[in-house]
Amino acid sequence: MRPAMIRASLSRLVRRHGGAVAGIAAAVLLAACAGQNGASKHFDVDAFLRASDTALPEVLANPDFLSATQASANDCATLLQSTSSGVLEDLHSTGSGSGRGPAWLLHPAGSPAKVWLVVGKGNGERTCHGPLPADAMKALVERAGA
Repeated sequence: MRPAMIRASLSRLVRRHGGAVAGIAAAVLLAACAGQNGASKHFDVDAFLRASDTALPEVLANPDFLSATQASANDCATLLQSTSSGVLEDLHSTGSGSGRGPAWLLHPAGSPAKVWLVVGKGNGERTCHGPLPADAMKALVERAGA
């Protein structure tokens, strides 16, 4: 059943049976959406970034983290091409070497609590990951530089 059909069916149920069904309907809708997005592949980004044993090179190479936080190619291109996006911080001296491409943190203008991780690949392609908590990423960068 498609999400639009599920929403329509749930709307009819709520109109007929009132608020008692609303909670159940919302839970079913959330479960249906979660099932389509692969809820079994959930990755706790915040816990990973804030873990005391996480290092920046691990963040840059962890496929689960990169997959869970990757923006679409169009969103990434827009973010990187806009002159008002923010400031790029080069992470070249923080252990992003070892065969991987370059990496940067994009500090968006007007959003000091969030950053975007920009990862360069060997073929010149760049991927954007985020938004990520700025304080957690700052701690990782500082730890890598120490």
